[in-house]
Amino acid sequence: MKNSLFEKYKTSEVTNTRRVICTPGQFTRDHFFYIQEAGYLKSLQPHLSKRSGLQSYLFMIVLSGSGTVSYSVSSSNDTIHLLPVSANAGDCFFLDCSKEYTHISSENDPWELLWIHFYGVQADGYYQYFANRSDWHFRTSHYTELVSSIQTILQLHENRNDDTDLLTAREITNILTLLCTQTTDKTSGTNELSEKLCLIRDFLDEHYSETITLDFLSNHFYISKYYLSREFKKEFGTTIIQYLLTKKITYAKELLRYSNSSIEEIAALCGISDQSYFNKIFRKLEGCTASEYRKKW
Repeated sequence: MKNSLFEKYKTSEVTNTRRVICTPGQFTRDHFFYIQEAGYLKSLQPHLSKRSGLQSYLFMIVLSGSGTVSYSVSSSNDTIHLLPVSANAGDCFFLDCSKEYTHISSENDPWELLWIHFYGVQADGYYQYFANRSDWHFRTSHYTELVSSIQTILQLHENRNDDTDLLTAREITNILTLLCTQTTDKTSGTNELSEKLCLIRDFLDEHYSETITLDFLSNHFYISKYYLSREFKKEFGTTIIQYLLTKKITYAKELLRYSNSSIEEIAALCGISDQSYFNKIFRKLEGCTASEYRKKW
């Protein structure tokens, strides 16, 4: 690409490089997602990249070839160590760059990459949601769409105009949505667990107004309550108790708007016998009392 820089690679090390670096304005930093850099690389020789301590997230796709990516992860005893994994065509990596990471192309089969470094006011929340549901190294059914979004971002910044920042934010939001809803190939055991968790969620959707305990779910679905609690949160991003309370309060809001039932009656219909507890939960989730909600809406 004309006037392109790619660190200080020699022409014998890379080919077909594209790279854009962005310095967004303060309004964009305060309100939108934005890229710090994005690029494409076809490597000819191995080159090690190593970084840490960045306020940035890196999403990288291996288009062809192979290499190795290492990333800082916490073990069960909270020891931090670099976990290396092989990277092959079709593999994706989503990394928190405040942690140490390295990546290097293989010598015999140099890789071809697409990537974006990005940040924004909502980036931490999206990454936390992703990390609770997926591994940092994965393959995805959204591969083609993700490649297309990064290519669009490159084009937007190679031909900047007044709408570039807003359109870039849209593409990053699309990428994050695809990452957080990605489907991956899972083992048979994991599929069985996912199916059971979906059955449990369906049961909660139907019986949320009843008194449901972890012990009841454990006995009813033949699963350890501790294992259930952990895997439900991992699968759906929320605890069972929080999921139930959200369902109850959502139903309460419908009754507040479309019925003449008293607050006490509504609490009981939602499966909460203690009105003071109902009011406490309602205020915590909605930011106002049930009476205030009814008056506003």
